[in-house]
Amino acid sequence: MKSRILKFLIFILLLFNCKNDDDFNVSGYEPIVLHENVITYEDGIYEGYTLLSPLGSTNTFLINNEGFVVNQWESDTAALISYLTNDGNLVRALRQPNTTFGSGATGAIEILNFDGDQLWFWEYNTTDYVLHHDLNILPNGNILAIVWENKSVNEAIAKGRNPSLLFENKVWPCKIIEIEPLANNQANIVWEWSVWDHLIQDHDETKENFGIVSNHPELININFTGGDANFNHLNSIDYIEEFDQIVVSSRVFSEFWIIDHSTTTAEAASHMGGNSNKGGDLLYRWGNPKAYNMGTIENQRLFEQHDVRWIGNTVNNGGNFMIFNNNKYPDKSSVDEVLIPQASNGTYQLLPNTMNVPETYAWSYENDMIHSSRLSGAQRLPNGNTLITEGVAGTLYEITQTNAIVWQIQNPIETNTSIFKVKKYEKNHPAFDGKNLVVLPIDID
Repeated sequence: MKSRILKFLIFILLLFNCKNDDDFNVSGYEPIVLHENVITYEDGIYEGYTLLSPLGSTNTFLINNEGFVVNQWESDTAALISYLTNDGNLVRALRQPNTTFGSGATGAIEILNFDGDQLWFWEYNTTDYVLHHDLNILPNGNILAIVWENKSVNEAIAKGRNPSLLFENKVWPCKIIEIEPLANNQANIVWEWSVWDHLIQDHDETKENFGIVSNHPELININFTGGDANFNHLNSIDYIEEFDQIVVSSRVFSEFWIIDHSTTTAEAASHMGGNSNKGGDLLYRWGNPKAYNMGTIENQRLFEQHDVRWIGNTVNNGGNFMIFNNNKYPDKSSVDEVLIPQASNGTYQLLPNTMNVPETYAWSYENDMIHSSRLSGAQRLPNGNTLITEGVAGTLYEITQTNAIVWQIQNPIETNTSIFKVKKYEKNHPAFDGKNLVVLPIDID
């Protein structure tokens, strides 16, 4: 807001001081009109449109840099997250009211065209499974989605779960499904991967998956976390097209995991097959070596993070990933970039009994204003800027490569300001081809 007032004052001063100066052309100056929710607006903002689905609204909005709505998709159901396809369709993860699972459950996906007409609706929501948190749209138009499965106490104990860690006789391992939308609100699940097929435990040698945890960092310790049925809590998913891989964020493990998507479903349930010939085992993991019985709290680098995003491969140096590190500090969050040792062909070395490198971040941004214990995200923009979603407060920040804040806007919905995360699209994105993106006479509500 201060920046906006300053720009206005400068304009008035120039107008007053130069009104008799023939060299000053007032008519050529068009002052920028900002929405009242825009707090900071400086030169250097990436030119684009931001897509957001506020948790306090049933609608999804596309806004310009000045904070005004240029498109709205109306609905009777709130969305947790939304994305645009190249065709200009909106894909939304809808929050269903009848789910028996916990916070973060969605339960359905819908596709709307740019004008808001529903093209497809698909519910995946029973007492045995439910969609939750994030989605990712694949280049072929299929959708990657995260699912909670409901396993019984007996199933969990047979897999090696310590009974003392069970919560209300429930265990919810995550799985990933690839969905092919079909006509008439139908769908095919063409691929899936489950945590349940890649476990290890050192609690009971008479049960399945017994072994030395630190010898098998490619497997997931079923007893690392307790006190909640949601024992691995995946909260974001991104696709690495270059290598046909998937990266997910596990909040309770405080790690991100990379898996092979080139497998068949049968291979994904095994330890062989795919481009990596490792089946569905973890190709790499980073953030908290304690999760596979290595290191101490001093070696932990991620803290209940959200929104791991693939930035790109740097030949001979590794792969760049960016994360919103929610609880890195008691009173502020950070946005961190990590350069992991990824070969130019997309392979990794995940070594037993080793704290996998790097030991720290390649880049980090911290600001005392930004703290969100949950939700949130960050997106690296094509001009090098970073768009940050401070989820609980519902505040968006855009920072430059020199860490200057050039854009800040506040979600105005007072009853619930929260936003899971947003995505900004360039002005010439294919989704906007032939669209007339003019300011609409509506507000975010």
